Amino acid sequence: MIRINLLPRDERKTRRKMQLPKIGALMPVLVLLLVIALFGAISVFQTLQIGRLKSDIARAEQEAAKLRPQIQTIQELTQKREELTRRLNVIADLDKTRLQRVMLVDELSRCVPEHLWLTSYEETANKVQIEGVTFSNLLVADFMTRLEASPLYGSVDLLVAEKGTIDQRNVVKFKVTALMTL
Repeated sequence: MIRINLLPRDERKTRRKMQLPKIGALMPVLVLLLVIALFGAISVFQTLQIGRLKSDIARAEQEAAKLRPQIQTIQELTQKREELTRRLNVIADLDKTRLQRVMLVDELSRCVPEHLWLTSYEETANKVQIEGVTFSNLLVADFMTRLEASPLYGSVDLLVAEKGTIDQRNVVKFKVTALMTL
């Protein structure tokens, strides 16, 4: 179909040409769109990363739930091993001092003169306290001299020497302390 426009030129509709806006006017809009796109991309990336981390956490929790009985067994065995080690250490410590005590008591029995009887023997740290009964102060002095000469005892001190009676006989009750040199 053919169109003929008979209106004068002034009144005619002019055909508008489409003009693109100038680049300077579009620059803020382009920057704004670019920033929005950047934020959108970062948001999508963060959402994907959060989802991946949540799935990793869920997987780790499932694995921990599977391994929980084994971990508990390992902890129980570790506690039992520590208890056994502690007991073995106690036994080893007692075994170390066992021979020392035997040697000390053996040496003490060698130092006891005839007609002197021991009634008490106590060890505290590196000191011993010995109580006994005899008929004479000379026997107490002899006992102390023998202890002092012993390689396992030293610094012998007389704490108490008092008269007493046992079965209507006069006796001397004494207390002596000495340092263990072993």
